[in-house]
Amino acid sequence: MDKKNMKTIDIYTRKIDSSVQTENVGSTLNNIMKDYVYENIDFILSEEVWNLIHKYFIEYWDEIIGVGGYFCWVDITQFIYNKIIDQKYLITHEKVNFVVELMLTKIEKDIGFFLI
Repeated sequence: MDKKNMKTIDIYTRKIDSSVQTENVGSTLNNIMKDYVYENIDFILSEEVWNLIHKYFIEYWDEIIGVGGYFCWVDITQFIYNKIIDQKYLITHEKVNFVVELMLTKIEKDIGFFLI
């Protein structure tokens, strides 16, 4: 795997909001991410498609990257796009890519990645 343009998850400098109850973290983070995405897109994205993008993003993040894993942003987009298309939803690759890039930018800004 070419490590050029790859990033790894920085688990050591996470910024944790102490006001968030731990049992609600997943729901709260989903809402924060969803709000961020919807505020920054200029196209219609149904809640159903958002839920799929978010579901497959989490699946890729948890099961393929893992803690400290290397990844390319385009690989995440392709994984999510393929999963959505397999379910017969119509959305362009460009829109999925735009949403995924927003999500990764938000994570990078709030949590951080190590650049390699």
